[in-house]
Amino acid sequence: MRNILTADQFLISILATLKLCTRDDYVLEDDVSLDQRFERAYETLLQHEKDLGVTPNFTFFRDPLHGNSVKLRNALLAAKENGLLLQNTERLFTYRLKMDNRRAEMYLSHSPLSREFLKDVVEEHFLAGSPTVTS
Repeated sequence: MRNILTADQFLISILATLKLCTRDDYVLEDDVSLDQRFERAYETLLQHEKDLGVTPNFTFFRDPLHGNSVKLRNALLAAKENGLLLQNTERLFTYRLKMDNRRAEMYLSHSPLSREFLKDVVEEHFLAGSPTVTS
């Protein structure tokens, strides 16, 4: 039986993996580029959902008019409200990861996605020459 994967679970799994894959305190810039990265990560998820044994109950497809994903925005807001992201006061529209390694490990231990898959997604869509994720 497949596990249902929510937008919050997918986002938190990516944030936790980002935390464990990076040495510095990284900043996510909240712009169209971030939405594009999550949309591509979602498309990668769709390509592997059968192998991963999950069924997403969301989409991160961007609105063609505005270029952003409402579902992603809601998931980011929920992560902020749950203390996983901190709005960066130095630069508008940026988030700083607030979770520590212990909390990241805890979230990943409850994720229905494999760490190998998440690491590949993070490296491909978020860390590879990314202006969206900066130190």
